[in-house]
Amino acid sequence: MNIVFIMTDTQNRDMVGAYGNAGMDTPNLDRLAAEGVRFDRAYTTCPLCTPARSAIFSGTQPTVNGAWCNNVPPYSTIPLMGTIFRHYGYRAAYTGKWHLDGSGYFGDGQPGGGFEEEWWYDGKRYAQEIGQGMFSAYRTCRNADELRAAGFEASTIWGHRVTDRAIDFLERVGDEPFVLAVSYDEPHEPYVAPPEYWDNFDTSVIPRRPNFAASLAGKPQLQHVQNHQRPIDGANWEAYREGKRRHYGCNAFIDREIGRVIQAVEALHGDDTTIIYTSDHGDMQGSHGLTSKGPMMYEEVANIPFIVRMPGGSSGAVSTSLVSHLDILPTMLELAGIPRPESLHGLSLLPTLRDPAAAPRRNALIGFTRFAINHDDWGEFYPIRCITDGRYKLAINLFDTDEFYDLAVDPFEMTNAIEDAATADIRDGLHEAMLAEMDRIRDPFRSYHWGARPWHTIRRPFYHGGARRNPPAGFPFQPISLEADGTLSNASPS
Repeated sequence: MNIVFIMTDTQNRDMVGAYGNAGMDTPNLDRLAAEGVRFDRAYTTCPLCTPARSAIFSGTQPTVNGAWCNNVPPYSTIPLMGTIFRHYGYRAAYTGKWHLDGSGYFGDGQPGGGFEEEWWYDGKRYAQEIGQGMFSAYRTCRNADELRAAGFEASTIWGHRVTDRAIDFLERVGDEPFVLAVSYDEPHEPYVAPPEYWDNFDTSVIPRRPNFAASLAGKPQLQHVQNHQRPIDGANWEAYREGKRRHYGCNAFIDREIGRVIQAVEALHGDDTTIIYTSDHGDMQGSHGLTSKGPMMYEEVANIPFIVRMPGGSSGAVSTSLVSHLDILPTMLELAGIPRPESLHGLSLLPTLRDPAAAPRRNALIGFTRFAINHDDWGEFYPIRCITDGRYKLAINLFDTDEFYDLAVDPFEMTNAIEDAATADIRDGLHEAMLAEMDRIRDPFRSYHWGARPWHTIRRPFYHGGARRNPPAGFPFQPISLEADGTLSNASPS
């Protein structure tokens, strides 16, 4: 089975028409959902670019693989998707935004993750190709006339050229088994698209969520700080909506680029290729009076679009089964017939792709640590661990007010129920499950403070954390690690 993995950036679930808003201009993603399985309860591991991507490409939580904030790369000992699949005889190509090498947003121009050289096309390669002057305009244009003056049309935009390389790979790979990752920066800011997409997008279809500019009463103090520094006028929705024209216009454009990839797959490899699509995270877009993404666990940034179309799989299905980005790599491994090692944190979705009602995952863990280390104007160290079972969500903001929501009765997370006695048992059960999962994955930021909360104390101060555990076994090709006691921590190489 071949696999094409398509990822967008900063694309909310409600920016895809298949998720309920017919006004969204996303016909290609809508068709993909109509021919595959649309997952309604899919979650990122972190609402931030680098950590989210590290989990997708390694199958491990960001704090464990080392990429715990933007511009910190995964540990060199962690094999990523390209390395894994090429070891097992697959071709592995990657084109588009990477943001996992630690050098900065646009990358260093060097292939990473074990992927092949020829189709690599990160931001640096795009900048080098269009030239410094045009690249500066790419970052600064704010209206369609400026785009036209700078020479932007479909053929000169990053996403279009990413698609060109993806199609070139699909045309040239022949009958060799392959994994192709197509990673669009769009619709992330600066939202560059052909000028007509900025001109013509009908902003009246952008949904106003009931929690737009909602009160922050009972919410963590850091959210009050952000809202104070970047206030949103809740009484002027139309002006705010108009300000999102470029974002949604770019969203419509990148759907066409995704459509070009899907058409190439169907023409060249349609009978034996699974297509997996998702976004790395969402954007608050004014919900709760907040912008962007980062140190918050709300559905707008955490609950991401996720669609899979598999030959012979379910068609036009909607699954409410819980999914994590951690499940992407194990699913790909099972599709390829490659054993899943103990070191991966996710589960294969193959049972759910065959039966959308199948629900192998009981909960999903989401987290945040810091926004970035290369530009200090963005936030601070603000550790969060969040767990959801698909209905209830508990977020521990280690230095701040904790949060608890029943998404069935409060889907827009308006009222923080962390002290609500009526749901205390459910809250406490999720708390215990969170601590158990942090222990299982060996979260390096573990501390008894996570378990000693004002509303539920189940951990006491400790220094020694119990019996020593060696790291879980990784892929057979990973280097053997000798612990201090001389015990081999991984299986012997094959």
